[in-house]
Amino acid sequence: TLKDLCPNKHFEATLEDIDDAVLRGPPYDDVRDQLALRHATEGRKGLEIGGPTPLAANLYGLLASCDNLATFEDHFHGRPELIDGADFAPAGEAIGKTLVGDASNLTNHVAEGSYEFLFASHVLEHTRDPLGALLSWDAVLAPGGTLFLVLPWKADTFDHARAPNTLDQLAQKHVRRRTNEDALMSDFEQTIRSVDVTRDWGFPPGSGAAELRERTLASEKGMQMLHWHVFDFHLLKELYECLNYDVVVLDLLRPFHQVIVGTKRMSP
Repeated sequence: TLKDLCPNKHFEATLEDIDDAVLRGPPYDDVRDQLALRHATEGRKGLEIGGPTPLAANLYGLLASCDNLATFEDHFHGRPELIDGADFAPAGEAIGKTLVGDASNLTNHVAEGSYEFLFASHVLEHTRDPLGALLSWDAVLAPGGTLFLVLPWKADTFDHARAPNTLDQLAQKHVRRRTNEDALMSDFEQTIRSVDVTRDWGFPPGSGAAELRERTLASEKGMQMLHWHVFDFHLLKELYECLNYDVVVLDLLRPFHQVIVGTKRMSP
């Protein structure tokens, strides 16, 4: 059951929607509650997944330190943030180190409870098992730590025709992959056909599902580029409650960013 999977053993799924007109658009320019964001960030030992990102520019200076997890290594394009063991210096001065590894299985590379802040911008939708990824991200955060996620708002992206996933769907996929890794591909064709490739700047005009399928299956990097899942604020709030976090920031930012920040409760 979901209670078996969720660190929050008191978790109850809900159909209640979020009553906040701001979250239905139009987007804001910046997070509304800057004080809450600062309190959840300042002085913490941080880890960014897939950095650096412009959305984190104001965070780097607040953190005590920040390492970066890159999902692939690249020695050839002058990008030190993609070299294992290199300095992570998004603003020119080193604030941490780069690790290279699998973002979906973070505990294979990082000790549990070793960070106080974790930031991932436009990463989770690219994972085939997002609940599994989140459980591993949660594990490396100490109690009281901050989980800061940014995900695409589907209305203004090539996902606009896709229905948001549900927590139950993510949980079923996570459980099934334990005995059958192919379960992660169960909705692949439906996903390929639902993406509006005409809105994806990575494809030339006239491209469609065939080109998206070909790019995705051609390499592991292609697999990582696909939006395997679609999130809305209802699902994000359920995930944070499942993980046992208090949500302190929930905002929609220009041009298409869903932002959620939460702090890990000190006890289940």
